[in-house]
Amino acid sequence: MKITPELAEIVGILIGDGYIYKKENKYQIGFVGSPKTDVELFEHLKKLIFKEWKKEVKYKVRERGLRMVFRSKEAINILVNELQIPYRRIKGKTIKIPAEIAKNWKLAKQTIRGIMDTDGSIFVSKKSGIEKYPAIEITTTSQELAIQLRQILLKQNFRITNIRKSFSKTSKDPAYRVCLYGKQNIKKWLKEISFSNKYKEKRAKLYIQ
Repeated sequence: MKITPELAEIVGILIGDGYIYKKENKYQIGFVGSPKTDVELFEHLKKLIFKEWKKEVKYKVRERGLRMVFRSKEAINILVNELQIPYRRIKGKTIKIPAEIAKNWKLAKQTIRGIMDTDGSIFVSKKSGIEKYPAIEITTTSQELAIQLRQILLKQNFRITNIRKSFSKTSKDPAYRVCLYGKQNIKKWLKEISFSNKYKEKRAKLYIQ
């Protein structure tokens, strides 16, 4: 099958904040997000889905969150059968970037953008001699995904720290953090990967001024 840049980015957004439901004759793909930060991303996602599958989709604000759901047997067959993306719970300990995408930088950067737009954060921390040291971080419960992300980005000459394992009070599963520190890393990200989430793009540009 031909994997388009649009499909690769949809896969990234699914990995970050999506799910696939497949049971008997029911086929459903859903995405969740924040009304405060993700409206522009969902507008972009609508366009990606239409271009890829000619599906007109809408999103709603429910339970103080954004919800987008659409039904497509064709889309699920591609995602589950062709790309081997697990259904029901996308965000889990086994999720990873499909091999056909991971080995192709032009596609991988689209998927990484989607993951960053949903599961990534941009912040500043203190460093010796630097009051506000900017960073990009992607957090996942999948160790394999974290390793993939680090390896792919290292091959593209990003400076990546070792993966950090952490625990929280809200989950029994560990989280794995892939972090890129410094203005040069963020400038390189903006140039080579960029963002479809305008809220995060604005934060990144603000921190490198």
